[in-house]
Formats: sequence, C-alpha cells, structure tokens
Amino acid sequence: MKRFSNYLLPTFYIGIVVLLVISSLLIVNGVKNYLKEEEIPVFTLEEVFSNDVLPVISTKNNSIIKPFNYEGVSIGKYFYDYEADETKQESSIIYYENTYLQNDGVDYISDEDFDVVCILDGEVLSIEDSDIYGKILTIKHNDNLKSIYSGISGLEYKVGDRVLQGDIIATSSKSKLYDKKKSLLHFEVVYKGNNIDPENMYTMKVSDFE
Repeated sequence: MKRFSNYLLPTFYIGIVVLLVISSLLIVNGVKNYLKEEEIPVFTLEEVFSNDVLPVISTKNNSIIKPFNYEGVSIGKYFYDYEADETKQESSIIYYENTYLQNDGVDYISDEDFDVVCILDGEVLSIEDSDIYGKILTIKHNDNLKSIYSGISGLEYKVGDRVLQGDIIATSSKSKLYDKKKSLLHFEVVYKGNNIDPENMYTMKVSDFE
C-alpha cells in the first residue's frame, strides 16, 4: 500500500502537466485558425486596376452630356429640321464646293481647339477618314444609338475600345466646311438608323433611346 502511494503522487503531477501541454497546444492552434479566417487579403494597385478588369458602370438612367466641356464653344450650324422655320433652316445649310448640303448634325465651333468628350458609355464602332469631314469616330452606345464625332484630331482610340461618359476622346480641329479661323466639331447622333438633332437629347435619359 505504501509503495502504491509513492507512485500515485508523481503520476498525478505528470497527468496535470500533460493536460496543461495539450490545452496550450489546442489554444495556440485555435488562435492561428481564427487569425487565418479573419485575415484580410491585400491587393496592390496593379492588381486592382488590371487591364483585364473592367469597371462596372451603368449609365442606364444618366442624362446624356454634350460632346464638349469648354464654355467657349458655340453652334456654327444647326441640325436641319424640315419642320423648323425658314431662318433656322437657312442656318443649318452647309455650302461646300458650289453645293448646298442639309446638316445631319450640329457644328460646334470655337476660336481655339477644345476637348471632345464622349456623351455616354459605349464602344468604338469605327474610325474613318473623309475628304470633307476629316477623321470620323463612331461610338455605339446600345443597339439603337450611335454618336459620330467628325473633324477631330489627336485620336488615340481603336475599334473595339471601351469609352466612358465624359472621357476625352479627341480634339476639335480646322475643317474645309468652315471658316479656317474656327476650330470645329461636327457632331451627329443616329437613333434606329436615323439622324436626330443632338440639341434635343441633352436633357433626356439613356433609357429614352432603348
């Protein structure tokens, strides 16, 4: 009996030590797992703004903006409207090489070159060169709506590029159709295959053209 008592106490202490060690290991492991679950991933700016990631931006209910942001721009030639009065119709006729042309858009002019901006989100549909209008950029906004920017310079976009509302897409320039002292943007809007007056749409919503 005495011999058994001599072994009982050491065994008891050893058991306590073992339990303490196991408990410590469990606590440490639990803390590590918790920290791992709570870890917040860190991204570099390069990863966040990767070229493969396109921003999710919708202009479905946004107002359509004008194709320029410079206060010195005025209207040189209006859109030709068959129902307009005679005075406005006369101001929407283009004279070029002994020929009178009905203006399919609006001619915005200024004494100096100005930035040309995209009226709303879209994709570059085509880029052309015209003997009359010079460089022509067409942007598709949806299946029914396109905007056309003519007589521009400094264009760095290519077909298929995505363009956002307000992006500077080009610069106005001199044109054969206008006084060479003026810088010009010939701007057209095509809705369901027909040219419409851009001046009537700046207070409208994109949803009106779906």
